[in-house]
Amino acid sequence: MSFTNAKSNELNLNDKYIPLKDFLILKFDLFFEENVKNIYNSAGLMVSYQLINQKIKIDNNDNIKITINAFMDKNRYSSKKYYPKLRDCNQIRNKLFVNKFGYTFFRQKLNFNLINNSNLYESISENILNISNLNNEAKKEILDKTKIKINVFHPNSDKNISCFGNILDQELENFN
Repeated sequence: MSFTNAKSNELNLNDKYIPLKDFLILKFDLFFEENVKNIYNSAGLMVSYQLINQKIKIDNNDNIKITINAFMDKNRYSSKKYYPKLRDCNQIRNKLFVNKFGYTFFRQKLNFNLINNSNLYESISENILNISNLNNEAKKEILDKTKIKINVFHPNSDKNISCFGNILDQELENFN
């Protein structure tokens, strides 16, 4: 084998590009792995979870669907009479993307000053969609096509809830 032959078989990474869809999935996955601790570290102020995972899919029409599964702590909630509510779904999304609950402390009312589509957009834009060839118009189009579904699993499966909506919605809707 000559030197010129060996050179032609080398991998040239400068000529390889990954599709934007794959890169977005990677960026969302990395963001999730980095920020899921925001939910785990909130024990005492919100529901305690033993496992939280996610799945991201992008279809042929560039619609992005994020599914988050949150499993309530089995030891704690098998005996404690707390059942998941819509606000628990919203708090998971809020803590993950903005690291805020989005609800007032005592009354647990939705607080639009803490969480709104503007600060959700800013957080996702700065931390996930910070890709050099995406302008603000492209980012907005991506986020308009991004839906999120959050499943909260209670130890008693009759009490499970799901919520769904656009990722930028201030409040997600019940999906049951």
